[in-house]
Amino acid sequence: MDIFIMLVICLMLGSGDAHTSSDGFIFDVRGRNQFGSRNANFNEAALEKARRLLRNRTLTVATIQRPPMTILQLNKEGDIVGYKGFCFEMLKTLMQKYDFKVRLVLSYDGNWGSLLPNNTWNGMVGMVNRTEVDMAVSGFTISHIREQGIDFTAAFHEESTAILLPAPRPRSKAFALIQPFSWKVWLALCAAVVGVTPVLHLISRAGEWTPALYPDPPEARPTYSHIQWFIFGGIIGHGDRCIPASLSSRVMLAFWWSAAVTIMASYTGTLIASLTVPTVADSIESLEELAFQDEIKWTYRIYSSMDNLFRSSGSAVFRQMATRYADSKVTTDYEGVDKVLTGEWAFIKERSFLDFALDEDFQRTGQCRLQIAAREFYTVGFGWVLQTGSPLKELFDLEFLRMSEMGLFGKWRGMYWPAPSNCSTGLIFTDVGSQPLALADLVSAFLLLALGAVLSTVVLAAEMVYRSACAGRR
Repeated sequence: MDIFIMLVICLMLGSGDAHTSSDGFIFDVRGRNQFGSRNANFNEAALEKARRLLRNRTLTVATIQRPPMTILQLNKEGDIVGYKGFCFEMLKTLMQKYDFKVRLVLSYDGNWGSLLPNNTWNGMVGMVNRTEVDMAVSGFTISHIREQGIDFTAAFHEESTAILLPAPRPRSKAFALIQPFSWKVWLALCAAVVGVTPVLHLISRAGEWTPALYPDPPEARPTYSHIQWFIFGGIIGHGDRCIPASLSSRVMLAFWWSAAVTIMASYTGTLIASLTVPTVADSIESLEELAFQDEIKWTYRIYSSMDNLFRSSGSAVFRQMATRYADSKVTTDYEGVDKVLTGEWAFIKERSFLDFALDEDFQRTGQCRLQIAAREFYTVGFGWVLQTGSPLKELFDLEFLRMSEMGLFGKWRGMYWPAPSNCSTGLIFTDVGSQPLALADLVSAFLLLALGAVLSTVVLAAEMVYRSACAGRR
């Protein structure tokens, strides 16, 4: 441990004038953890060889558009005319210190790199494997499959994989009148109305044999249909002038009205809340929920580490992700984002890119059209790609460690990661207040009115047919 501390101190003191502790950088715990398990006893002879190899040399470096790691500016011909991003800050620091230059080239096929069935590599991994370029710089997911053909640097960043989804849609108000209660409550309520009516009718008839304080004339006594409408009126807060006269019947009615008032108040309160406060449809929160539902389809990038993971895993969830929409994989990250914007797809990618894409869309449109699922999965480490046995690996590993210790990683994250917002955290979809009612909010009431008009017309027609039939018999 003492040797390690002395080595780090010596490296920080002898780091040259590119970056020093006098800049006031804060120690970055996240970066430190990614290197904590690595051996700090670097071979000085190998390091010196790498330094000489870099001096006054121009390296050919493959890269790809992958914000916030590598952000490229391209001209109309597709050539790189500008670049920035987290990885390029790392690269520029190394260039300043070791006095070398780079020539950036794009991935020849737009892919990161995957092992093909013929045991060759495509993408930037293939370019490095075939020594067409010296190395590849971006946020490459470190995997044992890729390490069969190239070497990775130490991981300079770790993050989880997330799911980009369409923004949740407001719930439809077409059935707002029945939404305050579940179907079980509605069933129980109908059973109560149907069941209480004959009970009250029997009690009313039995009560006719006992003296009443205010007896009704026979023609004013409630019939079964009167009692049925009276029970229904209690649910909607409407009384009737014709009520049973016996004390036993009125006791039954008192308890029915007590229950009806409770039901009516609960319904009214819930209905008002659902109409005045917007609610959104339930959203997908995890990969498991996404895999076993039919409303939202999913996609991910072909020939990516995610593609390899899903195809090679024995997990039932991962198998479902790999096979169900196997013909719908995208070839670029922004193609995946565009699919999500259609409202029918989800895009699976590392969290940093999804945060960047969500913020970019919000800045461009002023609307929260995207959201990220709450639960993430599959944490990955990012590294650069080097040729197998490259003498630069040990030097770059050491420099990444130094950058982390000096707080540069934290500084660069602050430069290129979008700041959290209500759109990225999802608060904008849940933190809503009351709003004026629109016509769409009351459409269920008008639908009910239309249904009543149609039903009454049908009943009127039936009555006319019945009266005509009775008149014909006479």
